[in-house]
Amino acid sequence: MKIQQLILFGLLGHSLFTPAVSIAQQLDKQAALEKLTKADTATSWRCPMHSDIVRDHPGKCPICGMDLVPFSPHSDHQQSEGVQVSGQIQQALAITTETARVSKLWRYIETFGEVSYDENGLTHVHPRASGWVEKLQVKTLGERVKQGQLLYEIYSPELIAAQDDYLSLKRSGINNPTLLEKGRVRLRLLGMDESLIKQLDANQQSFYRVPYYAPRDSVVARLDIREGMYVEPANEMMMLADTSHIWVLANVFEHQLDWVREGKWVEFDLPALDIYAREGKVEYIYPELDPATRTLKVRLSLDNPDDRLKPGMIASVRIYGGPTEPSLNIPVTSLIQTGKQNRLVVKDADDRFVIRQVSVGVVTQGRAQILSGINEGDEVVTSGQFLLDAEANLQQAAQRMQNTDGNNAEMAGMDMSGHQH
Repeated sequence: MKIQQLILFGLLGHSLFTPAVSIAQQLDKQAALEKLTKADTATSWRCPMHSDIVRDHPGKCPICGMDLVPFSPHSDHQQSEGVQVSGQIQQALAITTETARVSKLWRYIETFGEVSYDENGLTHVHPRASGWVEKLQVKTLGERVKQGQLLYEIYSPELIAAQDDYLSLKRSGINNPTLLEKGRVRLRLLGMDESLIKQLDANQQSFYRVPYYAPRDSVVARLDIREGMYVEPANEMMMLADTSHIWVLANVFEHQLDWVREGKWVEFDLPALDIYAREGKVEYIYPELDPATRTLKVRLSLDNPDDRLKPGMIASVRIYGGPTEPSLNIPVTSLIQTGKQNRLVVKDADDRFVIRQVSVGVVTQGRAQILSGINEGDEVVTSGQFLLDAEANLQQAAQRMQNTDGNNAEMAGMDMSGHQH
């Protein structure tokens, strides 16, 4: 403001004490003063070549080193930058357009999922007593076993002692049902099957090698023992998995979480097995994001009676989140996306295109919801918009540089007292 006061003082002084100066010259100087006043009161400064470099104070562009020029943000938003393109050039650039329309958008997530065991159907097999594994019948990982099939036998001095104590109590003639039941409970807790206890009652002879059987139809998902190994209760000998029911675990990105709810319909494909569009539902949404991928796991629960789905397979998963309210939308390919804003090129006339800044909402199935910036019926450019946007930026930069040079030339023609050089 000091500069303005000095210039104003010079203008006034010149008009009072230099009557030879014409009124036209004073008006020219007054116009230059008004331009300087607008520049001095501008709230933003930007680079003539890089319009995304905006500061609230004068300085230099960190990219090209040019001086930042003042501008009024309000006037920039009110007037769109236009580009004149003849019909012949439009054909050469293969420019295509599409009309912005109002319609429903379907929230749709396409992702990948991995087939895994249903954890509710896993059985971890541990010995209840220390001993040595004998007669191991399951020797291959992934082997299928039937309910009641022999898995292994174990020689355990602890098990033999428990059987001998129970038989001694029975032979003693003490008719105490409570003590006898405690003896049976001890054998059950050590892992003996109820059918074995009945055989023990009938034969009155301890089993030196106690057999263990499969509790259900399953596959051997993990096998950590070999015949002759010494095992303790802390050792997991094997893990059995029920494959009649499986899970598919899909990953959903953080910005898609609002679209997923338990009970939503899901489709998935397994082309290797010729399975397409198989339906399911979201059974469970895990509560914690993966910190590395910023995704959330979603679980699908499926029947697998024919055992075709194998753990570890990768499936293409499609989750349907339901429709939005009818809203204005355009092809997402027409958007010009930058770090700070989204722009569109709109056909304003047969040979004229303008740049519009827009606010984007839901993006799904190749279309983007537009919250503000254009109206229904506007023709947006879907191919060639980057060339038109670049041309508009070049024209805008050239205009700013021309305006800046004009301001500098006018100011250079005035000294501090208001006289021209």
